[in-house]
Amino acid sequence: MPASLQIFLVLFVVGALLRLFGLLGKAHAERLGALVFSVSLPATILVSLDRVAFAPTAWKLPLAACLVTLPLLLCSWPLVRLLHLSRPSQGGWLLAVGCINSVYFAYPVALATFGEEGLAQAILFDLGQTTLTLTVLYALALWHGSALSSARSALIRLFSAPPFWALVVMLVLKAAGLHLPSWLRDILTPVHMTTTPLASLLLGLSISFASVRRTLALTCLGVAVRMAGGLLLGWMAAWLLNLTGVERAVVILIGGMPSAVTAVIFAAETGLDEDLVASIVALSICLGVALLPWLPQLAASVFG
Repeated sequence: MPASLQIFLVLFVVGALLRLFGLLGKAHAERLGALVFSVSLPATILVSLDRVAFAPTAWKLPLAACLVTLPLLLCSWPLVRLLHLSRPSQGGWLLAVGCINSVYFAYPVALATFGEEGLAQAILFDLGQTTLTLTVLYALALWHGSALSSARSALIRLFSAPPFWALVVMLVLKAAGLHLPSWLRDILTPVHMTTTPLASLLLGLSISFASVRRTLALTCLGVAVRMAGGLLLGWMAAWLLNLTGVERAVVILIGGMPSAVTAVIFAAETGLDEDLVASIVALSICLGVALLPWLPQLAASVFG
């Protein structure tokens, strides 16, 4: 396992232990998440995309996210009906299954496994996934939820997000054949280097073992659908789009990533079953971390 993934694992365990023993809690995780989302993640997007030349097939990465997430939701819809869950639990289960943990899990793994090129491909994949999260998945949460909210919230989230504007800036610069000024890149690079360690710590702080115990059966089913189903659909998307090399490996690996912490935020905001969502997120992250030692071998096997 690469040293960077070993560091990721250690920081995750540290964060989980701090949460388990009550030294740090949910509020600390939220503040750290805000820091990563607003400061270090935009720096990562700017620096990483500035260094990588876009291939003519770059448009396939956001499309691949749609080919993973939308079929997964369509297959999961009749399943939650058969389980006879309450409406908030149905919506929470679909939300947790549909949200892919790109920022705090896939980005560090792609960077550690494939370097800057892999991280750039992961960011492009996340362009499609984020669009789905703020439109389709947020609409699902609103439809199933009990809390009053408005579709306008999704647009506000999107257009006020620093990572969104960082991505827009880089796409404009790339289209114009320009790069970041060297002085700005020198300033942003140290900030970019904090994203992976802070994200690792944040994942550990996000773990709530109490939620997992209360909803274990549904949680295990949700994790299986999210990760095993996503991995299979990632492979199918790579095959349909005729992807090869790093693009193929990134799509397959991210397709099978854990559920995103964003799902918990949406569940709380829209009145879904927050305990169920939190337990799927927590257990899937634990499983993803447990599989870290084998990710380089898996990446090599799907690199063709």
